[in-house]
Order: sequence, then structure tokens, then C-alpha cells
Amino acid sequence: MICMIIKMIKIFLILLISMNILVNIVVKSFIYKRRVFTININSQTRCINSNQYTLENLLNLCDTTDKIKSIASNSDGLKYLKTILSHKRAMLYFKQSSTRTFLSFQNACNILGISTSEIRDISTSSETKGESELDAIKTFSQYSDLIIMRHPSNNFIYEISDNLPNDTRIINAGSGTDQHPTQALLDFYTIYKYGLENKKIAFVGDLFRGRTVRSLSLLLNKVKGTKLYFVSPKQFQIKNDILDKLNVDYELTDDFDKIIQEVDVIYMTRLQDEYKNEGINDNEIIDTSKYSINSNNINKMKDDAIILHPLPRRNEISVEVDKDKRAKYWQQCENGMWVRVALIMSMFGASKL
Repeated sequence: MICMIIKMIKIFLILLISMNILVNIVVKSFIYKRRVFTININSQTRCINSNQYTLENLLNLCDTTDKIKSIASNSDGLKYLKTILSHKRAMLYFKQSSTRTFLSFQNACNILGISTSEIRDISTSSETKGESELDAIKTFSQYSDLIIMRHPSNNFIYEISDNLPNDTRIINAGSGTDQHPTQALLDFYTIYKYGLENKKIAFVGDLFRGRTVRSLSLLLNKVKGTKLYFVSPKQFQIKNDILDKLNVDYELTDDFDKIIQEVDVIYMTRLQDEYKNEGINDNEIIDTSKYSINSNNINKMKDDAIILHPLPRRNEISVEVDKDKRAKYWQQCENGMWVRVALIMSMFGASKL
């Protein structure tokens, strides 16, 4: 009788464990297929859309970035960082032009001891022989633990995420006009260094096609007391799909001269005219000169305000502004490398320093 009871208990436990495993798989699949990413940043294997992050995730990432910068301030610290992921390999697949994002990721991998491969010109790959992009990236995943991808399509990153195993880390380094989550993370960190809460933040320029603005708006939406200003001509105003997700106060305006005096952060962007057929007629003459910062209007800004720009710039920020103490875009650029170091470490569960 006792043996039978023990046997029944064992069977029950096995069934319970099996059911728990099944439930976990179903839940993960359900969330994954619908691309609702709210998993802990220390264990996730995807960085696809900035809206996947919670405020806690963001603050943890900022804290990790601060620690990494401190460790990297001397040669012994740099040697230590280089051992953390020296057993990992990364593929940088950049189908769009890039300077800062590519180099900061390459250097972030180097800091962590990750060996890298790259494809920046598809004429050197078997895609010229008719291989599909999906098959090409599946091939890369056989050689790499991490795939960092920039692509002109808004949706291809989701297809890749759906078709690669969960243990392959994937980072979206820019997807068409839709998302640039790692740029948003470094922008968030830069603002964090000057105080996050109760800030008035203006986005200025081509917001209709600006993926950096779309991504950063979704992060700032999680911060208490934030007010966002979207400043542009009507033709370049941000799309409703982002506005519909915002819970913070926001305002749409074309009056930069008024807003420049009120806000704590000005986030300038360039004309995104590399994207054609996106609902904007680039042949139409639109005066964008009043959406710029120069020696004529910079003194209207608050003394403690800051100027950011994802770069590259054109004429929306004059070169003479670079010397102003409020110009933080070069610091923002450097922050990109360290935030990406922290992100990669977190994705491999190696962020405890």
C-alpha cells in the first residue's frame, strides 16, 4: 500500500513538472509571437523594440553603464572587462550605411572580448547567388552567439526574431523608419545623467521618418512628470501610432522659437530623405531653416538645458554651437558605446559587476 502511494506521488510530481514546463513554453511562445517583450533585461535575448523595456530595466541598464565606465577608467579594469565574454562571437549585419552605430557596437564587442565578423556590403555574400536574407542570417547564427542587425525594412527584424532560436541574441541596430532601440537607450542614459523626472523634452525636425524619435518617445513615456513636444512642419510631424501609445503629456507644434525657451532637453534631428515613398514629397519646398539651433537663437535656451542629436547632422545645428556647454551630442555619441557594452552584458546575463 505504501509503495503504491509513493508510486502515485512520483507520477503526480512528474505530471506536475511536465505541466509546468508546458505552461512555461506556451506562455513564452504566446508573448514571443506577439512581440510583447516585457522580460527582465538581465535574461532577455532580444533587443527589438524600445517599448519592451520597463522603467526598472532602464534604470538598471543606466546603473550598469555607470559601473562599466568606472571599471574601464584604468588598464586593469579594461583587461577585466575583456575577459567577461571572450568566449562569445558576434555578427554585425549592416544593410544600411552607418558610422556611429556600427563602430560603437564593434568597439563594445571588443571591450568585452567578443570576436566579431561583419557584412556591410551584400555583394560579398551569397545573396548575390539568390540566397534569401533569412537563410543568410540563419547561416550567420551557426557561427555567432549575437547578431547585430541594421536593415532598411521596418519588419524584417521581427521575421528574424521569429525564426532564430531563443539562445541566439539579436539586437536591432535600426529598422527602417520604425525603431532604433539602442539609440534610444543611449539617449535615455544621456538624459538620465542630467536628471530624468519632470522634464520638458522637445523633438525637432523630421519626426515622420525619424526612428530615433519614435524609440526614445516610448522610453520617456515611462518617466514621471515628462512632457514631450513634437516640433516640426505639419508634413514631418510624428505618426499617430506613437502618439496613441503615449500616457505622458505631449504637444504638437511648429513654433520652435517659442518652445526653445521652455524646454529642458532639445533633441534635434536631420531630414531623413534617404527614405522615399514614405508619405512625404521630398520635391516639395518646405522651409526647414527655422528648425535649427545657431548663434541667433541659442541664447534663448535655458542655461541648464541640453542639446542632443543622434547624428549625423546637416545644418540643423551650427558648428559654432559645439562649443556651448549645453551641447551634449558628442558626449551622447560616446555614451552609445558604453550603453551597448552594458546591454550586451545584460543580454548574456553577465551584468553583475
